[in-house]
Amino acid sequence: MKQNQYYDDPEHDIVGSCPHDIAYISPSSIDLDGLYIQVNRAGIVLRTPDDYYISRDDSYRYNVIHCVLHGRGSVSVRGLTRSIEAGQLFVLTANEGHMYSSDPNDPMGLLWVEFSGGNSSQLTSHILDVGGPIYSGTVFKEVVELCTSVLYLPKQQGPKISNVLYQMLMCICAHVEVENKPNSINQRILKYIDENIDRRLTLTEVAAAFSYHPAYFSSRFSKTMGVSFSKYVMNRKISHACYLLDTTDWSVERIAQELGFCDISHFIQRFKVHEGMTPIAYRSRSGISRKITASRILDGKHSPNA
Repeated sequence: MKQNQYYDDPEHDIVGSCPHDIAYISPSSIDLDGLYIQVNRAGIVLRTPDDYYISRDDSYRYNVIHCVLHGRGSVSVRGLTRSIEAGQLFVLTANEGHMYSSDPNDPMGLLWVEFSGGNSSQLTSHILDVGGPIYSGTVFKEVVELCTSVLYLPKQQGPKISNVLYQMLMCICAHVEVENKPNSINQRILKYIDENIDRRLTLTEVAAAFSYHPAYFSSRFSKTMGVSFSKYVMNRKISHACYLLDTTDWSVERIAQELGFCDISHFIQRFKVHEGMTPIAYRSRSGISRKITASRILDGKHSPNA
């Protein structure tokens, strides 16, 4: 059965209805380019309908933050679809198409705020660029508190509401900066690559695993590591192949399979480009070196701890 598309926005066709347990509607028209960050709508939905989903194109003028209070669902933005669950928030920026929906078997409960003006679009876009749409942990609790306060502030207190929204955005931005410090994120990405070196890794997969847009991730990785993502992964595969050639008696074909190469000829070709010789030649030369070292140790001419 086709899902309904739930809106309560007069700018869109109403195909369904989603009752809000608590709702805030702006008391006046919104100045999209105004100095203050202004709330258009905000609310709490304790349980969305089983077939709840929202789909918007790039004409949507508002930034949105949703806090998932319970249940599960998914969000699609910038070409990637991610699962979301209780204890997570997700950020959407104005004038970018997006979709989000509830799991019909475990519908979401949402606390959300929709806003515009000031530098809110620049901040939400920065959040998506650097850290992606989804966040959890302490930042979730802080944003829930701030978002809830918006619902209970007098609607006429525009500057105070703007300040709360700015605090909310800066809270997420601060979380993004901490989580994405080069030493922290780089180590986690490199660890992820090494832990999955035995299969075919794509840039899109790794970018999604760390909530990056593929184009941004590719540029950032190359700038940080000094080589492209694909070249780095290939270098790590060949380095691991050298280790296996040195420490095991596995056949070249088995090593190729273990490292996720599509066939042995491709593995040999890439190995030769990287090492200047075939895997068999490498193993032969490495074997001679190991025999010389072993002989020196037995003769007492070389200490392993030297």
